[in-house]
Amino acid sequence: MRIWNSKFTFLGIRFGWLIPVLLTLLFFNYYMPPGILIAGLLSVFLFFVSLHFFSHRWFYMSVNAMEWRVFFVSLVIRVAYMIFQYGLTYYLDFNSFPFEIFAADSIGYHEVGKTLMRAPFLEWSELLKMNMKSTSDYGYPFYQGVIYSIFGPSTVAVRLINCVIGSVTVILLGRIASIIWDDAHAKWVLINAMIFPSLVWYCGVQLKETLMLFLIVLSFYLVYAQKKRDGIHFLQALLAFLICFSLFYFRTFLAVLVLLSLILTFLPERSNKMSVLYLVIPILALIVFLGVASQTGRLDEFNAQLDDREDFFSRNLQGEKERLGNVSFDQVALAPIIFAGAIITPFPSYTYTENRQLSILSRFQNELIRNMMYFFLYIGLYWSVREYFFKSLSLIFFFVSYLIVITATGNSFQARFHMPILPLAAVFIGVGILRCGDKSRRFWSIYLAGIFLAHLAWTLFKLNIRGLDA
Repeated sequence: MRIWNSKFTFLGIRFGWLIPVLLTLLFFNYYMPPGILIAGLLSVFLFFVSLHFFSHRWFYMSVNAMEWRVFFVSLVIRVAYMIFQYGLTYYLDFNSFPFEIFAADSIGYHEVGKTLMRAPFLEWSELLKMNMKSTSDYGYPFYQGVIYSIFGPSTVAVRLINCVIGSVTVILLGRIASIIWDDAHAKWVLINAMIFPSLVWYCGVQLKETLMLFLIVLSFYLVYAQKKRDGIHFLQALLAFLICFSLFYFRTFLAVLVLLSLILTFLPERSNKMSVLYLVIPILALIVFLGVASQTGRLDEFNAQLDDREDFFSRNLQGEKERLGNVSFDQVALAPIIFAGAIITPFPSYTYTENRQLSILSRFQNELIRNMMYFFLYIGLYWSVREYFFKSLSLIFFFVSYLIVITATGNSFQARFHMPILPLAAVFIGVGILRCGDKSRRFWSIYLAGIFLAHLAWTLFKLNIRGLDA
């Protein structure tokens, strides 16, 4: 499907409005604030109309001509979301302003960033040790410290830079798609990533996700660009190596998964002399990488996380039990639900049972659209495995292995933990859309009906474990 036609647009809007409105009416005792509902419905409308509009206007341009337009529109959308989120916090949770609703991590990052700004650079390492729980949290406060040292302790500066690097991330995703698939696939990836709500949303908050996604995507792009060139460029290889290492200061296991995924990029698609070099270089890089990680203590932290993995899932469930009250997980059977729903979660929340849910409710449209569009994601994965397996192997490996990790640790229903794979989700959705024909609309209708039932069951489940009447 080269153009997102009007039939798909109306179907998407119909279900995108019907699901939250029906669930709000069914559970009217816990209805969300009307302003949040209206804003979410407007976001759903704009997303599907934008797919239709931009695919008609831009699809027959060259990728090069399209990139600058995508970057500009992407930047405008992200800045608009940033302003919207300032207003959202101001009206719904003024005590957290200028951060997000019921802010926690972002305020901590902000305070550490200000502490670093006032201190000599040579003292930053010690200050990070004093103020952060683990080295995997050092990356974003350090980044904010640099920005604050240049622009002062301004939340606007941090978020505007988020919007810029978020837009650059979109362009890099398009270029990766062009290398692995072709320009037609790249155009759909650019359009989808430009307006994908979950990618847009985090550009407007002061959390590490946008920067982390940029680093992940940049590392993939640098490696794929070398394969396209059919040769090894030392500076690009070194930069990809340094980016992988920097991810240890964001999420430890994420750095290891990215490195393993990048090594898979060098698997030879054909037998020739260069294929030997492609295998030797990443193996040497892995040895050096692990050596540096061992000397700096990053490897010990990763090993500690592996040793702790056996009871991590049960501790996550116990923590959820304590948060929700006296809940029996034997009765609600939470673990099977987590594993069964991992391929399309997280699900949005539609019921307002306590004030701290405002933050989750305010972005219900992000998870709703993501759940709806995952139909195309798995079509994209299918065609990638079938026709572009070796070219796309590193992306597939990273997506699937990360999903397995967060499922096994009981985090698959938490939106922030899905962020590292969302750029790749946007890529595979773009591939899936191009591969779909008009006949697939009927199957998408069936899938969307299933999503409605899943959201209904999830809402009933959440009310039940809180001891509330539906």
